[in-house]
Amino acid sequence: MLSPKDLKEVLWERKGVTGMELAWRTHAGKVRKQNEDSIGLVRTKSGTLVAIIADGMGGHQGGEVASRHAVQVIEREIKSLSQGAGIKEIGERMKFAITLANQEIYHMASQKSELRGMGTTVVSAVIGSDQIVIGHVGDSRAYLLHNNGLYQLTEDHSLVNVLRKHGQITEKEAARHPQRNVIARAVGSDKSVEVDQVITPWFPNDTLLLCTDGLTDLVEERHIGTILTSDHTLEEQADRLLAAALAAGGNDNISLILIRQTKGSRRMERPEEKRGDRTDGRKEARGTI
Repeated sequence: MLSPKDLKEVLWERKGVTGMELAWRTHAGKVRKQNEDSIGLVRTKSGTLVAIIADGMGGHQGGEVASRHAVQVIEREIKSLSQGAGIKEIGERMKFAITLANQEIYHMASQKSELRGMGTTVVSAVIGSDQIVIGHVGDSRAYLLHNNGLYQLTEDHSLVNVLRKHGQITEKEAARHPQRNVIARAVGSDKSVEVDQVITPWFPNDTLLLCTDGLTDLVEERHIGTILTSDHTLEEQADRLLAAALAAGGNDNISLILIRQTKGSRRMERPEEKRGDRTDGRKEARGTI
């Protein structure tokens, strides 16, 4: 896993996957001294982009350890995917990687008292040209901007979402509930974890947003959508999303990844297709992946 300060410099020097623009930001916010979020951006052996965000919890040290380790494990397990991997194999590998991260983090916490109780959210995406496979635990989110409409792809594993689904509180009450940051499911908090999975198509000019609740707790979805549908560049949109969260108080760590499909990016194979008959399709680029 690359640290936030090294991420941009290293990725700009890599060969990218043709047809995607990329921007990302991570910030400690205005209140917390330490940034316990972690970001991962890697390519599989065949060049497919993998994006990961993890929001750690568990005190001064534990949260950072948990989020960093989750990203490292997921990167390690998914980046070895072969060129012929189809949607089913990618989905199974995603679930395995997050489950393995859960086991390792839980074991680490049981061995060191200062790490006890640590855990992390995870939202991870394997991004082809026509489909995206997402694995998800916690309240970090994935959104897709399609035809100027912003759609939340993931469902929060949080106490307030459980209460809302059961009709015990309204949407407005959930937004200001005093326990809105209580997580019902996290990586590393228990011996086992249930991983949600989303498979979605996407098309040229669509934008994928992965983010922590440091953004979504403070910036309304309508405002996020307004920024993402503006004429600004992807880098400028990332800056504006971060600035909006900071202007609203910045009371948590804030992390986000934006990926926009242009054209010609790597296509995922479906099970009925023959494998191994596609060229790599990568080219040298600056500012694109």
